[in-house]
Amino acid sequence: MSEEATIVSCRNFTQLINEFEWDEDMTNYVRGIRPYPGGMYWISAKRLLAVMNINKAHFVTLEILLHEGRMNVYDCLLMDMEHAKFLTFIQPVFELLPKLLKQSGIMKHLPDKFLNEPWEFKGRLEPMVTNDSKATCASYSLAFIKHLITRTTIQPLKTLLCDNAVHRMQ
Repeated sequence: MSEEATIVSCRNFTQLINEFEWDEDMTNYVRGIRPYPGGMYWISAKRLLAVMNINKAHFVTLEILLHEGRMNVYDCLLMDMEHAKFLTFIQPVFELLPKLLKQSGIMKHLPDKFLNEPWEFKGRLEPMVTNDSKATCASYSLAFIKHLITRTTIQPLKTLLCDNAVHRMQ
């Protein structure tokens, strides 16, 4: 990502990342302190699964492999967005996640590199399924999570199921 393209308030992307501090609620979440019961401490996790919204219009699934310092990105619309544009949306995650892990104070068992350096983005994974309808990407993100947990095959989502899910989210 070019520094010139990311100037905000006379500060470049690197300066913004270096100055960023996670709020106490997020670091508590990593520590396992939640406003509701349930969930696991991140310290015992080998991987985290999350859905990320991109530009308020698209959803992808992140598989965060903590002990490898790597993230896999699952996207059902792989060809819909050019790589450089996608990178501008995903790069902050690779830059800020190490800061969150370090700031939480409980991830000291991870290699220093994973806590002090940005994680490398190696590209989006080839989609297990694709869909040209932008309205179903949120449903596919949940299907990817189900697949990653259960290791079951992902089938193309049924249109009615996707339409119902999209309608409920609006």
